[in-house]
Amino acid sequence: MDVRQAAKRGGRALVVFGLLGLLAGIPEARAASSILIWPINPVIEADQKATALWLENRGQAPVSMQVRVMAWSQTDYDDQLTPQKTVVGSPPVANIAPGKRQLIRLIGLQPAPAGTEQAYRVLVDEMLQPDAEPDVRLGVKFQMRYSVPLFVFGSGAGPASADKPRVGIQPLEPRLSFTVQREGGRRFLLLHNQGPAHARLSEVSLSQGGRTTTLAEGLLGYVLPGARMRWELPASVADNDLGLQARINERRELQPIPGL
Repeated sequence: MDVRQAAKRGGRALVVFGLLGLLAGIPEARAASSILIWPINPVIEADQKATALWLENRGQAPVSMQVRVMAWSQTDYDDQLTPQKTVVGSPPVANIAPGKRQLIRLIGLQPAPAGTEQAYRVLVDEMLQPDAEPDVRLGVKFQMRYSVPLFVFGSGAGPASADKPRVGIQPLEPRLSFTVQREGGRRFLLLHNQGPAHARLSEVSLSQGGRTTTLAEGLLGYVLPGARMRWELPASVADNDLGLQARINERRELQPIPGL
């Protein structure tokens, strides 16, 4: 099974195609459902109690979607999702007819601590219909999942942007540094975020001796405040005299990231 995701950057939306049995030997596999989700980076700011997430069914059959909000942290170079009761999605279950859309309100039941950014993941799961038939070639029933990042700001804090600063709001930004880590005969690009806000890394490249190596043309991943995350380095990249640059969050320009 595979899930193909096509993002429309201008519309800040994501189309998710749930595929039944997409394998190399089964080229005729068809899309089971097509869900448009937007925005792809929802935020609840300090003066807000909720924000909107839209789900649209662009498929040919009705779909039932379950929405859950999980606390998001990063330890041991991995994402950790845990149940919480501070932010909820309403309604928690949506039945969407073909061509229709559903508004999901992401509601903060408690304010985030002052001056902080809190990270969550909104899990949107396709619920199997009771009469769903397994794929006759694979004997499986398909279920699609998509995970949307959600950031909630406490009083006096807000996301950094190119817009005019807001009175009484301190924009929070990440503070990144990198090093090369060796473990078990493998080499990793390790990033440490010592700032108070997350870093979303895209268009990531390494420079060395006038040569540039692209690690990710689109999204590489996230590094939450205080966390360390890593990605394996290509064998063609040496360890010395490395430079690193990336597009961070909403910045239009590529930003250099210093070494440790």
